Amino acid sequence: MKTGMYLKVAIIAALTATTVTVAPAAVSAADRAAPAASARGHAPAWRTSLAGTLTDNSGLSDIASVGPHAAWAVGTQYVDGRGQGVILRWNGRTWQQESTPAVPETGTWHAVDGVSAHDVWAYGWGQEGETLGHYDGRRWTQAPLPEEKGYGFAKLAAAPGRVWLVSDTAINSYAHGVWQRTPLPSGVHISAIEARTAHDAWAVGQFGYAGQPGRSVLLHWDGRSWTDTAPAGSNLVVASVYQESARSVWVTALTPYVEDEQQQTKVLHWNGRTWRDVTGPVDGLWASAITGDGKGTVWVSGDPYGYEGTALYWRLRNGIWTSVEGDAVPGGRTQAYDIEALAPTGRAGQFWSVGTYSLITGESTSAQYELIQRSTR
Repeated sequence: MKTGMYLKVAIIAALTATTVTVAPAAVSAADRAAPAASARGHAPAWRTSLAGTLTDNSGLSDIASVGPHAAWAVGTQYVDGRGQGVILRWNGRTWQQESTPAVPETGTWHAVDGVSAHDVWAYGWGQEGETLGHYDGRRWTQAPLPEEKGYGFAKLAAAPGRVWLVSDTAINSYAHGVWQRTPLPSGVHISAIEARTAHDAWAVGQFGYAGQPGRSVLLHWDGRSWTDTAPAGSNLVVASVYQESARSVWVTALTPYVEDEQQQTKVLHWNGRTWRDVTGPVDGLWASAITGDGKGTVWVSGDPYGYEGTALYWRLRNGIWTSVEGDAVPGGRTQAYDIEALAPTGRAGQFWSVGTYSLITGESTSAQYELIQRSTR
């Protein structure tokens, strides 16, 4: 199970595990008609839009949506035992795998973000090194990387006129054809970055260094410099961030790891001056993904506790949290649904989620496949 700063990293480790090959539980690229069960209340259901179409040992790690007719999901599948980066594109009707002949072969696509249907960025790596790809509305091409490489698990964010790529040691930003570097202090790990504009972005994570107490890291970019806004004494492990406006930012976090104790999810909100704990009844999962509609509604998901059950989502609207179970993939006994990223489909109040699910293949074996779900309203 994923804990702490390793929330995003664990999907790659899982992809390298040995499994038994089975026929995937394929689902039509168009959304299935059967609604998902709601755990409480009358929140929107989540339906499976794509599942089991890639090879076994496949998974998706990120999604970017720029409207109801354009979205991209990235991840990995294995072909003949070798990792192969995957970019899936939503055209308003179906998900289709993209071809990237102008980009070097990539073992995995790890992160994606988009400004518009003509300005999308993806980051990944393979045996030949790291790759930054750019989509201009017609094709993918290779973009220049910063001198400071990401060492695999870099975080990516894009805004009009600027792109950020966070490595293990620096926050790198690209604008007007030039990369600029902001060094990170030793021990700082950035779990997620999101940008609203070229002058308003957030990078969040945790500080952890041998012999020193851990602390939260909540960095804000104002167009000139990065400032840590984390409250004094906060030692939460911050996992994801959603920027609703200049004065409304949301993050998910976990309580620090303590042996023999289960880490708890926390949801914090920034009002432009201070952070406030708004977790409420959210439980049942390690939350590693958060997004919203820009109008006050927020969705949270991640890795549910335990190995059984469908994906689990929590929605906050008008100050009330509601839990919603995701759609179950048909075609066999499944387990370990895990949502890695969330994104709104546009302004209609619907949302995408991407991640993985496992199909049981034997008494002690399972195969992992990609999962994309969408809320119904």
